[in-house]
Amino acid sequence: MARKLNIAFLWHMHQPCYKDLHTNRYHLPWVRLHGIKGYYDMGRIVEEVEAARVTFNFVPSLLEQLSDYADGIGTDIYLEHTLKHPSDLSREEKIFLLSNFFHAHPDHMIRPYPRYAELEAMRGDPYRVGERVDEWTNQDYLDLQVWFNLTWFGQTVKDRDEEIQGLIRKGRGYSA
Repeated sequence: MARKLNIAFLWHMHQPCYKDLHTNRYHLPWVRLHGIKGYYDMGRIVEEVEAARVTFNFVPSLLEQLSDYADGIGTDIYLEHTLKHPSDLSREEKIFLLSNFFHAHPDHMIRPYPRYAELEAMRGDPYRVGERVDEWTNQDYLDLQVWFNLTWFGQTVKDRDEEIQGLIRKGRGYSA
């Protein structure tokens, strides 16, 4: 007779503390972005499998940072650049968008979405974005702001949230 094998699944979730304690601003967006992607997805999927028994270990610094974002007090330079209307962006801020808003897995998070892939192609060489910054329209920048954040949502949100699905279907021409 085959013996029953007990397996323990343990996920250890951690992020370094990105918070500048003097400004309360986060240096990088990874807690926020991974929070709406993998952390959320894993919890939703396990919640739906009744017999699933897993352990999630969240380090305290990660929980504090997630809490800041959930409470609306967390901010980072990526979020600040997202919330700024393209017509109000300085040249340096536009360069920041072109340099940083493609930080996503190309095959899974950029190329599946035609407009995001088009924007990546328009950007060209990531080390020469300053040469192309003036070729982009405000609409191009706004679409990039939306797509960078939209692509980071986890698959469970993309599959179930009507507002997110609508934005994905729209694909381009977003309004502020």
